[in-house]
Amino acid sequence: MVFNRNENIIQDLFHHYQIQPAELLEVQSYYMFWQRNRVYFLVPIGSLKEDDLQEMKRLSDFMSSTGDQTVATFVQNIQGYYVSKIAGNNYSLFKSYRQNERSSNFGEEMAIFHLRGKKFSDDLKRLNRIGKWKSLWEKRLEQLERFWQTKVNNHPENYFEQIFIESFPYYLGMTENAIQYVVDTELDDTPQIVDSATICHQKITERKMKEIHFAKIPSEWIYDHPSRDLAEWVRDEYLENSGNYKKKILSFLYGYEKKSPLSTFSWRLLYARLLFPVHYFETIEGYYLSKNDADRKRYERKLVHYLETTNEFEAFLGGFYDLVGLPTAKLGIREINWLK
Repeated sequence: MVFNRNENIIQDLFHHYQIQPAELLEVQSYYMFWQRNRVYFLVPIGSLKEDDLQEMKRLSDFMSSTGDQTVATFVQNIQGYYVSKIAGNNYSLFKSYRQNERSSNFGEEMAIFHLRGKKFSDDLKRLNRIGKWKSLWEKRLEQLERFWQTKVNNHPENYFEQIFIESFPYYLGMTENAIQYVVDTELDDTPQIVDSATICHQKITERKMKEIHFAKIPSEWIYDHPSRDLAEWVRDEYLENSGNYKKKILSFLYGYEKKSPLSTFSWRLLYARLLFPVHYFETIEGYYLSKNDADRKRYERKLVHYLETTNEFEAFLGGFYDLVGLPTAKLGIREINWLK
């Protein structure tokens, strides 16, 4: 949608970058505009530190150097910095070429992106998540468990808190299953060359990529195992399209494997990440971070939906290896019996 309060932003853009867009579009948390054959993104950087941005810039420069023109690169302001105060908040500006043609299979596209990202060889301190899932998930679980305990002690104030209090023990169990699955994978299996770390996204969805014309914005990037992106894409496709997800997921994974076949280690990590109920965590966190009733209501509806469709999601997880045609017994991949 066109953003009604865009005059201040346009003024600040001109002040910091000497760029004056004709109009701004608000897409997700970004502002987007076109000039000549470039598309620009004004991205809120929130709590990102200078060190994070420096590493993102290194990744962005590297991916641009591989010939990927869909990568959005940092734009310096006239003072030489990559962060500008715009409408009272910190933003970074990115630009990329406007894309007219692209692959019809998002899985293939993601595989090509990952293959390029695997060639990045510098050390990253801030953005590196490789091998850290267990500790990060444990930390997130402990934080939510402490918060849940305070709500139990204080008694629920409303319907959302009541269903949060009731549902948390189930999702605690799911999270412990996911953590154990990662531990077992790292003990039982050996990473192959295809398991090299690459540039991934915090949380990728095809819908989100469509909205920004498939530009790749480095503020969303981290350095991780490629199965992170695969699992988050699959999870989103299931949650958004639970009645008709099978064909799309198979097409996506087939397209990916055509360019970059997965090892048993990759499949196991992908599955572990599907087991980790990040959608539940994000719903609880989103509710309590919301500034208005409309957003809180939206998160409440989400939580109710997740709780009402728990059995379906368990069936999806229990049948995932069958869906993708993996002979688990032959490959020595452990299945979770209670989900079958």
